[in-house]
Amino acid sequence: MIARIVTLCMLAAPYLLAWQLEPTVLLRGVVRYKGAPANVELLFRDESGKAVRAKSAADGSYQTVLAPGRTYSITITTDNLERFTYTLTIPPSNKFSELTQDFSLAETVAESATSRAKSSSVHATSQTKKSKRKKR
Repeated sequence: MIARIVTLCMLAAPYLLAWQLEPTVLLRGVVRYKGAPANVELLFRDESGKAVRAKSAADGSYQTVLAPGRTYSITITTDNLERFTYTLTIPPSNKFSELTQDFSLAETVAESATSRAKSSSVHATSQTKKSKRKKR
């Protein structure tokens, strides 16, 4: 009986180890709105539709874990329900990595996205702004 358990553990170990070692990316940064740190909600959605949510702290900082080698649509929603949309491509990787991506939310759609990626292969583009404010 013990020999069977040991054999099963030895056969399953490589699969369990591979599952635990799947590469991930820790993405962190700061979100600013009109130049000040922003308390926002970030929604990261990959090409398959899988969503990951994150919230920034009072100082505007956020962090989340994403899969490498994917392109994410990011929707940032401010406290006053303004929405900004970006596209972010995480470079492929076969190991754990940390990347920094700051967002500077502009007041108008005409202003372009400010991308301060510390990794040259991380890009934030396509800023759009939507407002859910009620018209008076």
